[in-house]
Amino acid sequence: MATVRYFSFGAGIASFGAVVAFVSYYFLFSVPFAALGVACVILGGATLTLPESPVPSGAVRGVIHASVMNVEALLEEFDVSEKAFYLPPKEGQSVAFVPLATNPGSPDLESLLNAPRRLVSDAGGVPVLLVVPPGSELVRASELTDASGLEDAMQYILTEVSELCSSAKAVVTGDRLVVEMKGIKVKTEAAKYLVSLGSIPASTAASVAATVMKKGVTLVSEVIEGKNSTATFRVL
Repeated sequence: MATVRYFSFGAGIASFGAVVAFVSYYFLFSVPFAALGVACVILGGATLTLPESPVPSGAVRGVIHASVMNVEALLEEFDVSEKAFYLPPKEGQSVAFVPLATNPGSPDLESLLNAPRRLVSDAGGVPVLLVVPPGSELVRASELTDASGLEDAMQYILTEVSELCSSAKAVVTGDRLVVEMKGIKVKTEAAKYLVSLGSIPASTAASVAATVMKKGVTLVSEVIEGKNSTATFRVL
């Protein structure tokens, strides 16, 4: 997903305005068009002063990591060991349910979607714990849609908005979604979070996938090698 940088936009519109003002005043002898050109120069100059990133990406990563530790405390309290089910947004927010029972089988997507949005609820006879993945708020604020394109959305959220990694690639084959992330910039020692929801980039990628695809996803496996990660999800 391409973004328009303030510097590029400001420089472009200022240059355009300068040319319009010069030609209009000296060659066309048109004061209104010259004034328009000057206005463009002023607008472009003002745009050049805007920061490229109003909220530093380092601060975003810090907030995400702190949120992960809060979720980890909740998972520890309930002694969770099962994989989370990431759900598409409902009422604007994407959440995940983590089964509390050991070897509970897989709750079907319909029962998960209809499960009450409270801390502990029931999904098709399976007790589940409600968690809000930290990356879900980034996805909500970015207003992603299915028109965004899965891989473009992954790149935008993971590499531009949060800078959790330097590159991201998503491939869907059948009911499997494989996300390759390179140059990961944030890690966590939250053991239960890693088991149930995946690494921070993988967890954020799952929220993106659930939102864009409008389907539930659950982590199957994740292989982390140095600063690279390959996460495999099952699409529900």
